[in-house]
Amino acid sequence: MRHLFILLFTLLPLASADVKIVPAGGGFQLLRNGQKYFINGAGGMRSMELLPPAGANSVRSWSPPTDADMNKAHSLGLSVMVGLPVGKPRQGFDYSNTAAVQKQRERVRELVRKYKDHPAVLIWALGNESELRADEATRIVLWKEIEELAKIVKQEDSSHPVITVLAGAGRSNLVELIQHCPTLDAVGINTYGGMLKLPQAVQAQGWKKAWMVTEFGPRGHWEVDKTPWGLPIEDTSTEKAEFYAKAYQSGIKGQPACLGSYVFQWGQKQEKTHTWYGLFLPEGDQLNPVDVMTEGWSGKPPVNRAPRTGRIELTGAIESGRGWARVKPGQKLPVSVKADDPDGDLLFITWDLRKDVSDNPNTGGDREPAVAPIDGAIDGSNVVIPKEPGNYRLFVYARDGKGKAATANVALRAEGQ
Repeated sequence: MRHLFILLFTLLPLASADVKIVPAGGGFQLLRNGQKYFINGAGGMRSMELLPPAGANSVRSWSPPTDADMNKAHSLGLSVMVGLPVGKPRQGFDYSNTAAVQKQRERVRELVRKYKDHPAVLIWALGNESELRADEATRIVLWKEIEELAKIVKQEDSSHPVITVLAGAGRSNLVELIQHCPTLDAVGINTYGGMLKLPQAVQAQGWKKAWMVTEFGPRGHWEVDKTPWGLPIEDTSTEKAEFYAKAYQSGIKGQPACLGSYVFQWGQKQEKTHTWYGLFLPEGDQLNPVDVMTEGWSGKPPVNRAPRTGRIELTGAIESGRGWARVKPGQKLPVSVKADDPDGDLLFITWDLRKDVSDNPNTGGDREPAVAPIDGAIDGSNVVIPKEPGNYRLFVYARDGKGKAATANVALRAEGQ
């Protein structure tokens, strides 16, 4: 009888969560099943099992999630911001194509019907930075269609809010949304360096509804200093952690109209470099910003903290500056870095050299191919520059052997004889 009871219980449908945005304290409050719910979230549905111990309660999917991902999130006690596909003009989606627009509407309706009763659903997010690089006329057409999609979502599901996600709060995006998308319950904003002044930017455009930060992270590759040859200089993971902390405190905490945030990115990805935006290394080691978010979410730092690293130093470069150096093809250069561990753990230092592809023109997080290390480029504590002139990037990794790491890189230009 006991086994029969367990079987019947597992076959019962799980109850959908009722989520509302209500006025509170001069701003807004998210309620989930009648309880206050501040989003402590991360973007990406990989390594979800590491989120609850860090104090997180939600994940964001950019594209439609799988059933397995939704079920896993729910089993871990995580809610999901479900991404609904909205075509991007910069990628060739033509909003004058009636058939394509209708197909997109049907797809959104289908996804909402599929997942609206799943208990993990928190919010529907229409698109991600769909307006990026679109001129005003194109944006207006886009916003009007997002309004139609929001109405479809509302027709199918009255239990979860619907938003769209913007590429920052600049220009007049929010002003345009006020005029053309009244059905939206709130707005999601992706911002990086702009986090330090985000509340002021939202207020300046007259946005009167709730908002949330749907992506934030280190300073973006468009926001940092450049090498003399025009490529972005990446902050160290230690410098990034300092920025994450400032961004979280100034842009999210204590903002009465902010419903919470999703940090970017809970995982690893290639975007300009393989270390710029991910909170993990490809092998799974957690970087310094994970410690910052753990303390921000849970109120206390993790038991094991990540190492810290300074900038890479090279000896014998033709010319060098902060985060860059000119070198000769075929040159062999001694390299070093200062690194330490706040817990006193023994550090393991490794290096690799890769082609520098940070001039990849892709934007808005569009997919970029991975770049492999160059064989034979590291000789002990020296880097051997390839004989082929060009742009390279030298990376260092400091690992504590317990799953935490720090990283830094220097942009190199091999030129001359």
